[in-house]
Amino acid sequence: MSNIKSPVFEKRRYDIEYLRIIAVLLLIPFHCAMVFFTYEPFYVKSSSSHFLLDYFVFFLSPWHMPLLFMIAGISSFYALQKRDYKQYISERTKRLLIPFLFGVLFIVPPQPYLAYIREHADSTISDFLKQYFFHIQGDFSGYTGFFTPAHLWFILYLYLYSIFSVPLFLNIRKYSKEIGDNIPNYLFLFFYPVIIGLAEQLPTLGSKNPFYYYTYFFIGFFIVSNPEIERTIREQRFLLFLLGLITMIIYLIFVKISFTFERYSISDILFYILRRFNVWFWLLFILGYSEKYLNFPIQILPYASEMSYPFYILHQTVIIILAYYFISLNLNVGIIFFVLVVLSFSVTVVIYHFLIRKYKIPRFLFGMKT
Repeated sequence: MSNIKSPVFEKRRYDIEYLRIIAVLLLIPFHCAMVFFTYEPFYVKSSSSHFLLDYFVFFLSPWHMPLLFMIAGISSFYALQKRDYKQYISERTKRLLIPFLFGVLFIVPPQPYLAYIREHADSTISDFLKQYFFHIQGDFSGYTGFFTPAHLWFILYLYLYSIFSVPLFLNIRKYSKEIGDNIPNYLFLFFYPVIIGLAEQLPTLGSKNPFYYYTYFFIGFFIVSNPEIERTIREQRFLLFLLGLITMIIYLIFVKISFTFERYSISDILFYILRRFNVWFWLLFILGYSEKYLNFPIQILPYASEMSYPFYILHQTVIIILAYYFISLNLNVGIIFFVLVVLSFSVTVVIYHFLIRKYKIPRFLFGMKT
């Protein structure tokens, strides 16, 4: 397979860098909110909650990880513009697989450890490590103290997607004009959520369906390989915004009234379709508006862009450790949440700036250029 250049001209996509940074930074308030979220377990859990934090999680969770995978697919397109497939695979291995293995061994364990001692107060670190690494079981969430990749599942999926997609991506780039000429743009915009929904029905691993998330990784690559589709998204961004807003409001109303449907009933299927289209419209209008309003450089952008990846690897462990101590304080939920957000962000940036950014070995282990 040769590295066949796409007819799409090469350019610096500042908007994609901004979206990646914003998406990663949103993980701080999102995972801080998960400490108080009423409806799901977490590594550290407060006995108090607040409906605004619940709504924040419900609002962000449907489209946030799909956005990260879509951005990764877009980035893969531009990475293959600069490298042949062998260089691309080597770069993905260094940037994704090595940080994943390092993170699972040394960054992640404090999270399930704090969950473990919540259930086994008299246990030692040795007790935890023995069952953690040598008695792997459970759903891999780690919420009860068993082995987990935690938030690094995203990196593992991204590595596997990147490697297995190389032949497909090279052919899409080679025939991008023919593909674009034969796919009506509006049909694409309104049909793809059906594919997403069908993919989500395929077998899953725990709560992270690899087929579902792959649809977003793939479509990120596909969109930027077809200038006409990008143009349609730009031109229809206001319509996409309205559709995303309407479907999001309907979705949150159903969440508020705790409306449940009989599984596989007509109402259940229609609500499921609504959620898939909601995520899709939300992603497309974000892409459309970001390309128009965020495609410019600022002085701090290179620093923030380079920081975003190690920030992602570090942030959740920092949050869980801080939350473990803060939730025992007899303070208002809003105050604890605010302090937790500010401290988690600050501590993660300090660790990156002083312990990772300046040294070759940490840079290598965190997937940065050395």
